[in-house]
Amino acid sequence: MAYAMSIARRHRSKLLMAHVVSSQSERAVMDGWRAGQSEVTEYVIAGRLEGIEHQLVVKSGDVWPVLAQMVSEYGVDLIVVGTHGRTGVRKLILGSVAEGIFRQSPCPVLTIGPNTDQDPQIGPERILTPTGFAPHSLLAVRYAVLLARELHSSLALLHVVTDPEDPNAEERERLRKEREARLRDLVPSDAHLAAPACFFVRFGSATEKILATASEWNANLIVLGLRHVEESSRAESTWARAYEIVRQAGCPVMTIRMPG
Repeated sequence: MAYAMSIARRHRSKLLMAHVVSSQSERAVMDGWRAGQSEVTEYVIAGRLEGIEHQLVVKSGDVWPVLAQMVSEYGVDLIVVGTHGRTGVRKLILGSVAEGIFRQSPCPVLTIGPNTDQDPQIGPERILTPTGFAPHSLLAVRYAVLLARELHSSLALLHVVTDPEDPNAEERERLRKEREARLRDLVPSDAHLAAPACFFVRFGSATEKILATASEWNANLIVLGLRHVEESSRAESTWARAYEIVRQAGCPVMTIRMPG
């Protein structure tokens, strides 16, 4: 909520506060309304919703189908969601709320993980986008370039070489130069960024290097592209990696799903 309110205030957006009640009973829905209204009242009294157009929406049903209906009905262009990120129930979480949102959302999803320790009032001043040059990650790069331009943010592109064979020093340097050149070609000459983009090429585990680079570069937003839901086997690994990044990152993670 803190991040969502900050974004809404900064961009003069309408904020929908969605609460989905799993029970179909009228009493459960009424309890949901009362709980939601109580929380909204607290925000109003504290002045946290001042200047923000907002609306509480309480509906019953399964979380993602209900949210999907809201996205369509209200023309939502960003979903902001938090996760506790418990490792022991990763598959359970991915099999329900988070997976449904990751796989199906037609709009970007901003996930606030349990290790996020940045001030919600500070906008995404440093945006990191990993890419393996596949279409879904190139979509994320294009989105990140637009974000960086519109928000006057610094931008960094990262490519992780995950080849299991450890190259020798000469081959590693050749790969680094080749991949860095490819990264540079992804930023249009007329991008009009506030500062020149940074380019990183790392070797090893994608998840590990993405998290390490985000920490070293002090990123306060990671933008990830996700495969389309029907690209089953490879998509599974992409979503699992995205969840691990969300769970461990010290900043919010925005995921953008490749359209079908």
